[in-house]
Amino acid sequence: MTITLQSLFSLARFTVQNPREGARMVMQADVPVAGRWIALALMAILSAVLAHLSIGMMPAEIRGEMGNAIASPFRTAVLQGGLMLLAAHAIVWIGRWRGGIGTFDDVLILMVWLQFILLILQVVQIVVQLLLPPLAQVVGFASIAIFLWLISNFVAEVHKFKSVPMTFLGVILAMFAMGFVMALVLMFFMGPVV
Repeated sequence: MTITLQSLFSLARFTVQNPREGARMVMQADVPVAGRWIALALMAILSAVLAHLSIGMMPAEIRGEMGNAIASPFRTAVLQGGLMLLAAHAIVWIGRWRGGIGTFDDVLILMVWLQFILLILQVVQIVVQLLLPPLAQVVGFASIAIFLWLISNFVAEVHKFKSVPMTFLGVILAMFAMGFVMALVLMFFMGPVV
């Protein structure tokens, strides 16, 4: 099978409509392990570029409030890649703890694929922000809903869980737990915000 941008877009649309089948197709694509890592780095870089482009379109006062969080696209790319890796490990280990059978290599390619779909949505949001600014927030909320829909189905498929609603609940609980732990770690290293 020849991979073209058009075939990737078609598969992305199919995946949003049929996420478990789309996830199966991505896992069966037999992408070499090195290719998965290169794809992860590429998604992190593209995500950082789009994030900084989007931030650059915001009013100066909002950019000023963000401070050092947007200081460097390189820092953003490293952070994005680190978060994707952290999420992949969490999906593998929490899923196995709950009786799942997913492997890290499969979860890694699904995280890359999820990020690719989110990048498409990010481009759509940037275009909408340019043409119809009031609708950009609607696209943002839709992107969050699509993310939750896809991640729940991807986790269910990679671990062969039967119930997507129960998997969704597990994903939400894991996100809250990880967010809480990360906040504690940041408070430990950076001190409480005064």
